[in-house]
Amino acid sequence: MTNREIITLMHKLSHGRIGPCGNWVRVFNDSEELDDRKFSKLLKDTIQSDIVLIYQSSINVTEAKASEAFEIVAQFVKHGVVKIADVRFTSQIEIDPLGVGAVYRTNK
Repeated sequence: MTNREIITLMHKLSHGRIGPCGNWVRVFNDSEELDDRKFSKLLKDTIQSDIVLIYQSSINVTEAKASEAFEIVAQFVKHGVVKIADVRFTSQIEIDPLGVGAVYRTNK
């Protein structure tokens, strides 16, 4: 999938921010960096796909293996909110630079 296709899908299928009603969990460590263990648990519990779409902006966007997501998200979250989705958009995760993450699942 091209970056343009990912951007278009994120804009169409990822409806804004999850907001305060989301089930937010802390995903940063005490050093205020993305925690590998916490992030990996959230990803594994939410997205059952080997491939994920990762979006932060039109510049920071990629399709990657789930096993590579931590390194990518750790870099992207330095620039703003990161959205992660499976390729069918049945499950999504939002990681906020404040150190929290939340899950969104569609009814598909």
